[in-house]
Amino acid sequence: MGVAKKYAVISTKGGVGKTTLAANLGGILVDLGQRVLLVDTDHQQSLSTYYPLARPAPHGLRRMVMTADPTGCISQTAIPNLDLIVSDDPDKSLNNWIRQSSSHFQYLHAAMLAIDEAYDYIIIDTKGSDGTGELQELAIRASDILLSPIAPEWVAAKEFVRNTVAMLKRLEPPPGIQAGLPTVPPMLGLIYGLDRSTDTQVAAQQLRKTFYDESRGRVSILDTVVPSMAAYNQAAGRQMPVHRYETKRYNSPTPSAHDTMLQLVHELLPHLADIVPQWSTDGQNPVTRKEEESHGQKTTL
Repeated sequence: MGVAKKYAVISTKGGVGKTTLAANLGGILVDLGQRVLLVDTDHQQSLSTYYPLARPAPHGLRRMVMTADPTGCISQTAIPNLDLIVSDDPDKSLNNWIRQSSSHFQYLHAAMLAIDEAYDYIIIDTKGSDGTGELQELAIRASDILLSPIAPEWVAAKEFVRNTVAMLKRLEPPPGIQAGLPTVPPMLGLIYGLDRSTDTQVAAQQLRKTFYDESRGRVSILDTVVPSMAAYNQAAGRQMPVHRYETKRYNSPTPSAHDTMLQLVHELLPHLADIVPQWSTDGQNPVTRKEEESHGQKTTL
């Protein structure tokens, strides 16, 4: 097994779908045969309670960050191969500890290195922040890719563009002295919660151009668009990945949650395009598209 690829799901504001995105991306990757670790760095603990736990660990984020050691901090969810580091810092004391030393900003990165070969993907959920939050900066420093859901409303999107560009500038090393300093990972924006109205469609088109221009190419907007659908909230209420909950949509031009999440994975990770999500209870592994076509096999609920 190779080195895990690490995604931090970030935003400059709350309530845009970070936790839902992190949980569902992890859920579909597992059903594509990958080993996934979710990390909750938000004191509100939304990701920590998204899926039921089969084997809770004695510790969580606080112990792992302060010791740079994940031992005893990884819980197993009820979904095989989907593990979780819960947020156990409701009083936000970790932020104060991180501020005590500049070296503390590297502790999460060091802890991730200790489990690099145990997972294919590590997905870190963060609290909405403008980049000044210590835990969000830890997540950014520990990641390979930043993934940010963006609401398609034009007024909110303009504010998001402005704040995101400012955050990236604040975290980047000063020009001319980058040697030895951590760089900010590339950011991918995901238009999230798009409805079928003309206004939001226009906002999405304008957003792509504005983001590219104002970020000077540092932020790319993905082609995949996550539509606004009740299925995401309903699946969360049932503590299950949305692609398992809504596999098809009938008499609607809007793609199902299953197809949307699969499109997102294929755009992010094209090498997984020949694998079909499978979550049967008989312990079978996901099958390739070629195998499905040759055997007439369907995803098993």
